[in-house]
Amino acid sequence: MKEPSLGVAPDDGFPGVLPPAFDDETLAHIAKALAHPARIALLRALKSAPSCCGHLVQDLARHDRALAQSTVSQHLNVLVEAGLVTRRSCGVESSYTMNVGALDSALQVFCELVEDGR
Repeated sequence: MKEPSLGVAPDDGFPGVLPPAFDDETLAHIAKALAHPARIALLRALKSAPSCCGHLVQDLARHDRALAQSTVSQHLNVLVEAGLVTRRSCGVESSYTMNVGALDSALQVFCELVEDGR
């Protein structure tokens, strides 16, 4: 099954935003992408600057979260597929950037769920 599209091309290298209204399946896909401590740690590492996978492995190790490069790469792919991180090819490496627009849009939807429930 193909994952839902979030309105962001994962390899375009430009921050995108989620559509203003998206279905429950898409929202669940985003939540699933955020539901792993390593992915949260990767987003924290990417908030200050774009980075390649090797540098992210080193950054995580400095923060007592040692993971193999292949594991970090898999987690980055989940975040890219969810539209929360963008990937830009730089020769043989890829540079990853947090997609602030997509993350902000998802946060707004989650906040609306809370507000609607009050």
